[in-house]
Amino acid sequence: MSSYPPPPPPGQYPPVYDRNALRAQRQILRAQARAQQAQQRALRYQLRAQRRGLRRGSIVGPLIILGIGVMFLLAEMGRISWGQSLEWYGRWWPAVLIVAGVVLLLEWFLDQQRGSETGHVRVLGGGVVFLLILLVVAGLASRTVEYGMTWRDHTFGNGYNKLDYLLGDRHEADSTLTSPLGTATPLVIINPHGDVTVTGSSSDGQVHVNLHTQTYAWKESDIERKTKDLQPTFSSDGGVLKLNVNSVEGGEADLTITVPHSAPLTVQADHGDVNVSEMAAAVTITANHGDVDVSGIDSNVTLHMNDDDGSVTLHSIHGGASVQGHSGDIDISDVTGGLTLQGDFFGSTELEHINGPIHFTTTRTQFSAARLDDEFNVDKDSLNASELLGPVVLKTENKNITLDRIQGSADVSNRNGSVELTHAPPLDAISIQNQHGSVDLGLPGGVGFTLNAQTKNGDMENDFDLSPVGDDDVHTLRGRIGGGGPTVTITTTDGDVTVRRSTVAPLPPAPPAAPRITMKPPPRKAGTAPRAPVPPAAPAPPADED
Repeated sequence: MSSYPPPPPPGQYPPVYDRNALRAQRQILRAQARAQQAQQRALRYQLRAQRRGLRRGSIVGPLIILGIGVMFLLAEMGRISWGQSLEWYGRWWPAVLIVAGVVLLLEWFLDQQRGSETGHVRVLGGGVVFLLILLVVAGLASRTVEYGMTWRDHTFGNGYNKLDYLLGDRHEADSTLTSPLGTATPLVIINPHGDVTVTGSSSDGQVHVNLHTQTYAWKESDIERKTKDLQPTFSSDGGVLKLNVNSVEGGEADLTITVPHSAPLTVQADHGDVNVSEMAAAVTITANHGDVDVSGIDSNVTLHMNDDDGSVTLHSIHGGASVQGHSGDIDISDVTGGLTLQGDFFGSTELEHINGPIHFTTTRTQFSAARLDDEFNVDKDSLNASELLGPVVLKTENKNITLDRIQGSADVSNRNGSVELTHAPPLDAISIQNQHGSVDLGLPGGVGFTLNAQTKNGDMENDFDLSPVGDDDVHTLRGRIGGGGPTVTITTTDGDVTVRRSTVAPLPPAPPAAPRITMKPPPRKAGTAPRAPVPPAAPAPPADED
């Protein structure tokens, strides 16, 4: 009996080992473990959210986006040139990193000034870092392209970044050639690299060409080969005489040409200036990189420009003139026919004495008139013209406009600038629509007209004894002067309206004839041979530099 266990106390029973009960107990333990893991996970998420809440984003990203947006807006509005913008950015792109670093440093300094008890942390997001990397790549690419264009577009002379030392020393040579040219036979000149100067002073029915070449090479054989390849060649195709110069790497050819006065002329210059004078037939010029100067032409002039920095000068054109494309400064005077300017012009435009219809069209300004007896000037901030014969139509913005001694109808639309117009007798219909600017209108005394003027947030003044009406914001001036006549309409906002009497003389029925350039050669005596053109003197060799 001693080997058996003692009996259980009264009211208690031995444990029962049930398999289902053990399984349930294990499930309860697992559920408790999962609940504990979920609680720990939630705590980690909460701590992560708290850390994120303490982060402060930098304003570097918004500043960069704002700057890019402003640049694109100015380029689309024509305020800046795409080419100039890329060139500027390619030169100054490291300033973006400098500005970003300065902004981050200022933000860190402000955080330190506010105190570190808040635990805020300034961070630069991955998107901003990626944007900075793109801007760096764009700056390097723009600078590389600029070096490539500089290598191709400019003369590889001494003093220009020593590029001639990379291709070799500069060598110059001069030569002449001639070719007969029939009466009124068109001449086409094609020169990829170099200046072209053409004068219609040949009196022997031939084309005389003076050639000045510049080549860059180390070997004598390369010099001879490049000089030979730069020699112009004449060819005839369909009754057209062509003068063609090959494109040679590390070489350019300057052409000085005299042609018969009556020959129609076409010049295609890729990299170089073009000068044409004293031609009686039509002149057509295509200039991709360079300035153009044309004077003393007795027919129409057509010009295609493709250089934002290239200037255009036309003077004494006894025919119509047309300029299309994009260029820099424009100076045109003494044109007896119509004038058309269409494209984007990133400099100042100056017109004088245009005895024909004028059409000036850009992305910013549309202007037309029947005749210009004095001057017309336009730049990025102002537009001034005097002695215009209408109908005058002007639609522009962001300019201060001054139109003096206008005759005929006038329709002017502007915003963000003032408008001043003085009309000469006889009076015609006038419409001026302006926003955010004043209007000053001078009308001839003693003539009848019907006035309808209104301004918002501005005052009214007039010399015709009319009383303005309206409330504090809008003022209106209406009335019939001298029994009525042409309608004068003025509408503006945020500016005053002044209607005054003016005393100006009417425009003449026809403008005085412009002075004419005459440089035709004197008639050659019979039995004498024509004198060959004198080749230009070779420039002095450049001095050696240390």
